[in-house]
Amino acid sequence: MTLSKQLMALIAALLLLVFLGTFLISVHNTRDYLEKQLESHAQDAATSLGLSISPYLAERDLATITSMTDAIFDRGFYRSIRIEDMQGKPLVDRVLPVQLEGVPEWFIDALPLTTPEGTAALMDGWVQRGQVLVRSHPGYAYRQLWQNIAGMLRWFLVSAAIALLIGVLLLKRVLRPLKSVEGQADAICNREFPILEPLPRTPDIRRIVEAMNRMSAKVRQMLDELERLAAGFRRQAYQHPVTGLANKRFFMDLLVNQIDSTEEFSHGLLCLVQLKDFKRYNDERGYSAGDALLEAAARELEKVSKQWPRSQLAHLAGADFALLVEECADDQVVPLAEQLVAALAGLYATGKLDNPDVGHVGIGWFDGRQSASELLAEADMALRSAQRQGANGWHFSRLDATEVVRVRGAAEWREFIGEAVERDRIRLQYQPVVACGDRQLLHQEVLVRIPQDLENPDHSRLLTAGLFMPQVESLGMAVDIDKAVISRLLRQLRDSADEQTRYAVNLSLQSISTDGFVEWLSGQLAEHRDHASRLIFELPEYGVVSFIDRVTALLGLLAGYGAKLSIDHFGRSFSSLAYLRSLKVDYLKIDGSFMRSIEENSDNQFFVQALAEIAHGLEIVVIAEAVETESVWKILPSLHVDGAQGYFIGRPE
Repeated sequence: MTLSKQLMALIAALLLLVFLGTFLISVHNTRDYLEKQLESHAQDAATSLGLSISPYLAERDLATITSMTDAIFDRGFYRSIRIEDMQGKPLVDRVLPVQLEGVPEWFIDALPLTTPEGTAALMDGWVQRGQVLVRSHPGYAYRQLWQNIAGMLRWFLVSAAIALLIGVLLLKRVLRPLKSVEGQADAICNREFPILEPLPRTPDIRRIVEAMNRMSAKVRQMLDELERLAAGFRRQAYQHPVTGLANKRFFMDLLVNQIDSTEEFSHGLLCLVQLKDFKRYNDERGYSAGDALLEAAARELEKVSKQWPRSQLAHLAGADFALLVEECADDQVVPLAEQLVAALAGLYATGKLDNPDVGHVGIGWFDGRQSASELLAEADMALRSAQRQGANGWHFSRLDATEVVRVRGAAEWREFIGEAVERDRIRLQYQPVVACGDRQLLHQEVLVRIPQDLENPDHSRLLTAGLFMPQVESLGMAVDIDKAVISRLLRQLRDSADEQTRYAVNLSLQSISTDGFVEWLSGQLAEHRDHASRLIFELPEYGVVSFIDRVTALLGLLAGYGAKLSIDHFGRSFSSLAYLRSLKVDYLKIDGSFMRSIEENSDNQFFVQALAEIAHGLEIVVIAEAVETESVWKILPSLHVDGAQGYFIGRPE
């Protein structure tokens, strides 16, 4: 029961108690008064009648005595009048039966009225000849008592209703700040920190509101400080101090992680960009001018990087930059190289250089087989070849090798993927995500597969998402794949005896940015409402930041069906952590690049722990990706990570 209801119940109880006390006292006093009135009325009548008939009794004039007695009795105010001689023999005896109209029997039984008998002596001189006995009729007294009590009850009910109404209005006004405090507490739990104004006038409630305001401000300050600390550390540990781009350590961890993640990265390009004669530029113009040149180069290269959604730009050291572009096709090498060369030319146009020969670009091809060091060596050789070609040259190096899968053109890929969707050849595999410590299953991540041979799918090799999803996205068919995966998963949940396990499904950014997809998803969740709460939808961090409005709308939709939202590969970008407050996601998956040898990397440990503390303050579950070794698994609980996923935990099945 709420405080307002408790107070209203207390007020009602007090009013009832006061009424009952007043009512009982009033009833008792009224009954005593009426009984005394009945006694006085009977005694007065007996005395008056006795004086009137005494002379006639001495003369034995019974007719006159009877007439005078009847004259009084017929008025109806008396229950009985009896005139008797000294031997008790009745001379006149009149009795009126007690008949009460308009008064309930239960009332008469509950409040009986005594009717005292009035007596008067009949005298003949100094000799008593008899006596008069009179009892008043209680009917009028009962009627008056009933009317008084009924009127009192009506007045109480009306006044109580008015008092309760006024009390409710006053309580609502007085307790309104408490409702606001409740909303403030809920807002704090939802990662919002409002300050209540104006302050209430009631001193006690005012102090409560002031205390809540201080707490809200303090929690906000604590989270802000923790976010600034984590962001500051991330800048110091993973960003180049001059350009603000990812530094060499961050880039190498990311490169190694991506090369090992065949689910996501099957082929792509590594571009090395080097400014020409940067050391001489520093010597001639000073380090301040050199830093300004590096900043300008970083901004020009960022313009290129932003045109490739799945790319990572880094400042390795000195005048060396690197750009990793995932899932880049053969026919995109030349446009990318020309954009990078144009960026170098744009740097000359700023007027910071005297020589139009700004730098060179070396591009290495990743086909899914090289290690990180081999890919770097290949790109470095391409850079050396570009330097031999002349001003602002570029060179592309690709090792001769047989592709892992048969090469298909765009039209052939479109036909293959369309046929796989139409013939329901999409296959799902599942990788467990478990809680740190006890390995309790948190959920299963859904991984998408397509048989290489659609005619014989049960005996064909399965293509991983890293092999076909780049083609799917480039052809604009990601929505078809996402719909097929979600539909198939919901059917499996409907037919499965397991009613507990949750499943995480990756959504393409292309899907959530496509008109009509969210409406379709809403229809699917409504149709499978009983299983919708078991779904977790995952979006990559860079997509969440880029489509913040659409993600917010998606969150509202999922919340209505009990489904959850997770941010995947968190930490790859250097965006502010503040957006987590407004999004209210349920899961945060830390990118696997932070897990590589984390047991030996104190910087990564600090960042992961700080990120976990921030997420827990926002009620977000933190999960580590790419947990491949026991040593990494063992250190996660000390970093306050909630769960883990990776080959050490379990392979896709």
